[in-house]
Amino acid sequence: MFANPENAERVMMRYKIISVCLFVCLLSAPALASRKQQLFETGIDHLKQQRYEDAVQIFTELIALDPDNPEAYKNRGVAHMKLAQYDPAIVDFEKTRQMTPDLEGLHSNLGVAWYYKGEYGKAIAHYDMEIALSPDSHYVYFNRAICRAELKQYDKSFDDITKTLALVPDYYPAYCLKGDLYLELENTESARAAYEKAVQIGPEKTYARNQLEKLGPAPVARAPEEKAGDPAYEIQTGAFRVQENAQKQVKALREMGYDARVLALTRPGKKIWHLVRIGTFSELKTAERSMATFVEKTGMKAYVRPWNRF
Repeated sequence: MFANPENAERVMMRYKIISVCLFVCLLSAPALASRKQQLFETGIDHLKQQRYEDAVQIFTELIALDPDNPEAYKNRGVAHMKLAQYDPAIVDFEKTRQMTPDLEGLHSNLGVAWYYKGEYGKAIAHYDMEIALSPDSHYVYFNRAICRAELKQYDKSFDDITKTLALVPDYYPAYCLKGDLYLELENTESARAAYEKAVQIGPEKTYARNQLEKLGPAPVARAPEEKAGDPAYEIQTGAFRVQENAQKQVKALREMGYDARVLALTRPGKKIWHLVRIGTFSELKTAERSMATFVEKTGMKAYVRPWNRF
């Protein structure tokens, strides 16, 4: 069978490809080293210029020439991350890990990738490993705090924010996250204080300022003579470390007709308690009678506590 012109063209193309491949394989060692360096520098330049698809292509070419180069895999992983291609990024970072398991920043990159995949537990595990290697990296504590917040591990998240601020006292994002956590815990005034601190640190930034606008103006302090009308006591029906459990009890009490609320207070050592409270009373005897009626009616345990305090 004779080749038609189209087949002949394909044959010629195949020979051209083979010729190029042979030429690459026959590069001298100095020329090969030079080509590798050129590719690496080009890939890095693409990363700096935010040309991430080009960076992936260049580092892929470099890996074909130098498959044992951990920097090539790591940087290709970074490019994949920038393109929101988290699965190939994780593959590249894990390949890097096989070659250089103690490379600084590698576990942090894996943590970020797993975070964006919604695998917060896996992200935390990698942040733990990164902290073991680099205990002074404030951003690793901060990123772990975000993951713990996603899992509603609020106490641990606050601990990580504290560690972040111990390393970088004026870290704007940490105060923003702190404010967000206090809002989750319905502690409005502590949230306000955190956002105000963030605004002091970064007055040109918008997030904390916008959050303060949503909160509205701070309550106006009343003169001493006006405080006589403040309640003195309220009834506590539950104390929980987990906010969701407190909210469940509030819902149940409201369904029974009680105006229940959650009061989030912090013990020494930064342990947060979510206290379920009902009623407000100016006299102790009145509060005690109401508590006795509540216990008899619901069968629940209850205690008279100072208003807005432990």
